[in-house]
Amino acid sequence: MSSFFDTSIEFLKGVGPQKAEILRKELRIFTFHDLLFHFPFRYVDRTKLFRVSDIHDDTVYVQLKGKITNLNTVGEKRAARLVATFRDESGAIELIWFKGVKWIKESLHPGVEYILFGKPSEFNGKFNFVHPELELVAAEPGPITVALQPFYNTTEKCKARFIDSKALLKMQKNLLQQMPAIVPETLPVSIIEPFKLAPVREALLNIHFPPNTDSLKKAQFRLKFEEFFYIQLEMLKRKQFKIDKYAGKKITHIGDHFNNFSPISFLSSSLVRRRES
Repeated sequence: MSSFFDTSIEFLKGVGPQKAEILRKELRIFTFHDLLFHFPFRYVDRTKLFRVSDIHDDTVYVQLKGKITNLNTVGEKRAARLVATFRDESGAIELIWFKGVKWIKESLHPGVEYILFGKPSEFNGKFNFVHPELELVAAEPGPITVALQPFYNTTEKCKARFIDSKALLKMQKNLLQQMPAIVPETLPVSIIEPFKLAPVREALLNIHFPPNTDSLKKAQFRLKFEEFFYIQLEMLKRKQFKIDKYAGKKITHIGDHFNNFSPISFLSSSLVRRRES
């Protein structure tokens, strides 16, 4: 069982030697276990649909449903960008791509219904989306259509090699699909049952792809409990090691001299001796 989690990350579908090297250098992800424990730093509710007219200055991430009505390439060569208009029943908003212009233009279909997900930005008093996620409404549900979409920490060097949060999400899905049906527990039943902890396999599935907020909270509680449990266990281990290695002198017998000893008389006699000297 441990051999699965110890497998080098380059052997995961969609990774390979080159991406594996970036993952090792930038994110310290060497094995399947390292990727599995690279937890999301936040989640976005993908169950809610907004309208174009709902977008305002404080909007963070939104999900819209509508159609692309036109698609144009503006500029030439390296300065080229792809500009599209996305429209729903409440209005229209501009979509912009600066990278992969040719490939994106060929993959998009005006007049077809899409689900758009992204963070709106404002330029010259108008809102737009830069490099939004687009998914055909008729397409089969994929990893970006989970109820609570996870977002993962990455680096600029990772992004330059197309290892962004979405790419990590896809890796996590591939890994979880390969995960064994039975994952051995790391905590004893005597701890799991009293604290009502979720099974470790269930916790790992729901920390990456939570079907709802309740499942997410249970997964977070289980994994945080386990982390703090082993931190505390290590502290107790170190404390016991110090006690055993650096134990002080043990007094096994106390005689009459100790029982009759008076700190006040000792200090008085010490002061007398100093004066006489």
